[in-house]
Amino acid sequence: MRGVALNAVSLVDAVAESLRVDVITGTIEPGAAITEQFVADRFSVARTTAKAAVERLVADGFLQRTIHRSARAPVLTAQDIADLYDTRVLLEAEAIRRLAAQGAAPEEAIKHAVELMVWADRGDHDRMAGCDVAVHRALVDAAGSPRLTRLHSTLMGEAPHICMVQVQDRNLLHARVIDGEHRAVFAALEERDPKAAVDAIRSHLHSARDQLLARHETIGQASADGGAESG
Repeated sequence: MRGVALNAVSLVDAVAESLRVDVITGTIEPGAAITEQFVADRFSVARTTAKAAVERLVADGFLQRTIHRSARAPVLTAQDIADLYDTRVLLEAEAIRRLAAQGAAPEEAIKHAVELMVWADRGDHDRMAGCDVAVHRALVDAAGSPRLTRLHSTLMGEAPHICMVQVQDRNLLHARVIDGEHRAVFAALEERDPKAAVDAIRSHLHSARDQLLARHETIGQASADGGAESG
């Protein structure tokens, strides 16, 4: 019985991970309904397995669902992107300001920054995005405020990961640019320079935000032009 239970969990894990990758890479279009039957058919699994996988991704924030509605792939509007990054600036700037008094960059953040470049060399944008998110989580965690960490954790669900995968998939920001921006933050922390550290994290987040907003506007304009031509 114990072996059967482990196999069942492994199957749900495999389906949930495959579905997550389809969502964050855009293989499943933003806004698309993700029903249990759709997942069961897509991965040739039972509906009970499909349901468990969908519920896991809803709980983790990679799918969105309202009451009495099917789960859907997240849709990030320009306002969502701007609000997400601007709120991150507020939280992360405060964490960085506190960290500067310690005179050292968190080892966990440095470790994830190194791992980001390893995955960049392998062309794995999903794991790169995961490392990028982990760098920022580690910076906030090291500030030593449980409440600040909780606020940041609530914010850092699926959206930053999806945004970073989009940044990398479309080559909007080169990995070495991101690495250089991370290291600018680390250097300012080690120099106990709160202003430089806050300026560096703000510049880093604004850079990603502005590239994503520019791409969003380009896609919107292309869609509008296509609709005009069709009409």
